[in-house]
Amino acid sequence: MSIGLDLGTTELRSVRIVGEELTARRCRAAYLVLRDSPGHRRLLEHIQARHAICGDDLVVFGDDAVECGSMLDLTVNPLLRNGRLPSADPVARQILALMVEAVLPPAERFGSVCCLTVPGGYSAQGDHQSLDVRFLKQLVALRGYNPQLTSPGLALVLTELASSSFSGLGISLGATNCEIDVVHCGRSVARWSTAGNLSELSEEFPADGASAAKNTPIGVLDSQQAAWERVLLRMLSSILSEARAALVEEGSLRMIPQPTPIACNGGITTAPGFLRVFEQAWQQSAWPIQIGRVQIADNPNLAIARGCLIQAIMEGRTPSERFAA
Repeated sequence: MSIGLDLGTTELRSVRIVGEELTARRCRAAYLVLRDSPGHRRLLEHIQARHAICGDDLVVFGDDAVECGSMLDLTVNPLLRNGRLPSADPVARQILALMVEAVLPPAERFGSVCCLTVPGGYSAQGDHQSLDVRFLKQLVALRGYNPQLTSPGLALVLTELASSSFSGLGISLGATNCEIDVVHCGRSVARWSTAGNLSELSEEFPADGASAAKNTPIGVLDSQQAAWERVLLRMLSSILSEARAALVEEGSLRMIPQPTPIACNGGITTAPGFLRVFEQAWQQSAWPIQIGRVQIADNPNLAIARGCLIQAIMEGRTPSERFAA
């Protein structure tokens, strides 16, 4: 059984094939610390919340933490601040291990391939000795898998650009990290990554104002949307310009066909008006290639995990099976 695992800053996700269907698991990367009391224990038992006992505290994690926090008017803690593992915090790392167990079932066959992405923009090739990456790979190995690192951009191309022979640009606009992969025939030939703050943009200018629209004049909504798009355009133009300079100098852009298809993913891509702003930012950043269609992932929550699964299936095959595939 091969499996794809996307360890994101805001959520952990896995996708595998069970029978003839895709099965997914998800767990929000958040936790809540409660005092170990009879009342809190009854509450957690009532809502069947996933939790652990840590000393004199009860630690609730995932969506259950958000639900409990709302009921008790308490603040939920993000587990992976800025996409980085908590340092010098053994309790937080224990919680992370529990979350990985929640989304990653034990391997049916020891050594099955698990392709995974890791948070924080770590390089799939250059960070094998990173303590954080080694820790995450160890968590996967403890479940019986052979962990193989991949990148979000490559996973996106594998998921969204099958009709383009798995060639094009994979652009992942994560909450805390943005990256672009140049992919040719299912192989990443170049990669660029930078820290980003698109999550702050979502909080400052909430693009989905459906809940507030009932009591807000149309003119005010239009003004808010325009302001949000101006900020997004400035941020995307900066990201794309920086990436263009690095990738043009690297030289691999010459390998991909033109017009070049693009697969794009991230929570920000679901916002109204995103595609229009992205195309404007692309023109402003003056890339030396002509783009074809821009494919926004149909299922942004699971697109990267699905791409990881595709690569895991290919990695688990013999060379002759890969060639036939």
